[in-house]
Amino acid sequence: MKMYIVTLGGVWVFLLGLLSVGFSSDLSGLPPEIKTDKGTTYVSGGVGLDERETLNRIGQDYDLKLGFAEKAGNYLSDVEVVIKDAGSNTILEAVSQGPWFFAKLPAGKYTILATMKGETRQQVVRVTTRGQTALYFYW
Repeated sequence: MKMYIVTLGGVWVFLLGLLSVGFSSDLSGLPPEIKTDKGTTYVSGGVGLDERETLNRIGQDYDLKLGFAEKAGNYLSDVEVVIKDAGSNTILEAVSQGPWFFAKLPAGKYTILATMKGETRQQVVRVTTRGQTALYFYW
């Protein structure tokens, strides 16, 4: 009968080796997380081509699409998003996890505030029941 003695350090090295071979620590293969704030459902992301393609599919079911980029064309993430209804009530506050942000909203008029590095852009949009409305913000 053979006996094997394994040290705790050896187990960790073995497990870390499995992680590096069998799994990726990059979570970009996971679908973007659908979230809700103040009753409004949204999803954001789009860092990397695969995630943008996934968001394109998921985003088809959303009434509003927001896009964030520098004027030079580089995509932005970590944009603070505030959506207010026609009565100036805040119905959503979130931070975009990438250059694309989708929200499910009933038809109506909304004010969108997008803030990047302390600089806020504001646009007013009318969401209809006929298709998706898209707005783009540039810094």
